[in-house]
Amino acid sequence: MTTMNGSPMVEVASATGQTSLRTALASLLARVCAARVLREHYIWEAVRLLPDTAGLPEDIRHSPMLHDLMEKDAFGSALRLLAKACRPSREFSRHEQRGDRWHATVQVAGALGRGRPVTGNHHDPAAAMLIALLRSAIPQDRQPRAGRRLRASHHQEFANE
Repeated sequence: MTTMNGSPMVEVASATGQTSLRTALASLLARVCAARVLREHYIWEAVRLLPDTAGLPEDIRHSPMLHDLMEKDAFGSALRLLAKACRPSREFSRHEQRGDRWHATVQVAGALGRGRPVTGNHHDPAAAMLIALLRSAIPQDRQPRAGRRLRASHHQEFANE
């Protein structure tokens, strides 16, 4: 089946699905950042979104270990379990308090070991962890950073003289 311009409907549907996933992920991230403390329902919403954005296995939501941790309000341990279950796996490499805020760093495993670090910070320690985990699921642009682009153009400008 094709659209009016002849492009396949499947591609249109998958692009729309990816857009709605990114929107849902951004919405959850904004709500967690705005929350005073992390609540259980934010983690369950992350469990619903992360299979499509971070490779979390679908069956993790039925894990007795996850349910046990959630019932005990052990949100930090539950988030560590979710991070390890993602593909590629993630690991909380740092979780520390600086002033009145908690900072959490997630390392995304890459082909050559540890990948890029992703951070989150919040007044609540578990919320900082969830923010970092959610941010690790957002695809990174392949664009170079602005600073690099400026330096490259600066060198190019002087090379032409």
